[in-house]
This record gives sequence, C-alpha cells and structure tokens, in this order.
Amino acid sequence: MKAIRKITPAGALERLQILCSAREKCTGDIKEKLRQWNISGAESAVIISNLIRHKFIDDRRYAGYFVRDKQKLNKWGKEKIRYALMNKGLSKEIIDEALEELQVENYEEALRELLIKKSRELNKYDPYEKKNRLIRFAAQRGFDYELIFRLVDDYVRD
Repeated sequence: MKAIRKITPAGALERLQILCSAREKCTGDIKEKLRQWNISGAESAVIISNLIRHKFIDDRRYAGYFVRDKQKLNKWGKEKIRYALMNKGLSKEIIDEALEELQVENYEEALRELLIKKSRELNKYDPYEKKNRLIRFAAQRGFDYELIFRLVDDYVRD
C-alpha cells in the first residue's frame, strides 16, 4: 500500500496553478480539491485569493465557458445549466450574467435537433404518449416549458 504524502500549502498552490493553467476551474472546484488534500480553511483562503489575484481562477470566465460548452456540446437547456452552476457554488449574479450570453438561435435549434432525433425513436407510441415523452425528455435536458410546448407539436404526427 502506498503511503499518502501530506501536501503542504505551498505544494498545493503549485499543483493548483498547474491544474488551473491546463483547465478552467471555478472557486468551488478549488475549495473541494483543497478539502480533499486536508488543507485548513485559513490556508485555503490564502491559496484561493492568490489564485484569483494571479488570474488562475475567475468564476465569471468559468461560467461563460461552462455555458457555451454545455449548450454547444451537450445540448443542455438553460435550467440544467443554471442548476449545474449553482452546484458549483457560483453566485446568482454570475450565473445570470453567463446565461444571458446564450445564443437564442442556437438554443432553439439545439432543442429542434434533439426533438427530431428523439421523435424518430418514439415511432411505436401513439401521438399523445409520444408528445408526453418528448416533453419530459426536453425538460430533463433543461429547456424551458414555454419553448418546449411551442416546438413539440411539430414532431408529433399521427
């Protein structure tokens, strides 16, 4: 069994600088990593303030990248993105600001693509059941109900 080596605050700062240089992280991610390394609260605060001061972490920048990636790559809706960012510990102000950057055309187009793909899988169901399944599917992806109800009828055929 390998012995676990204690990480010093200086070593933790160095590791986190490397980690943050390679990949975008938020304050919540860094706090969790420091907690896992058993770094005390006071030392954690000093490390985090150092990382912020030297622009290794920036929650606004992180939220912007997160929103764009989840919309473009994962085809998530606003609500799912909002809850994921809340779970990361970001403030409501930062989350709202990042969500304003969502491109409306791409947002609606992403839902259309998802509904087309899913409706092809649901051919064996009657129109009522198919519509219910499409609505639940889109809601689970985090799209708002107003948009779902406006688009879903186009993908339900007898």
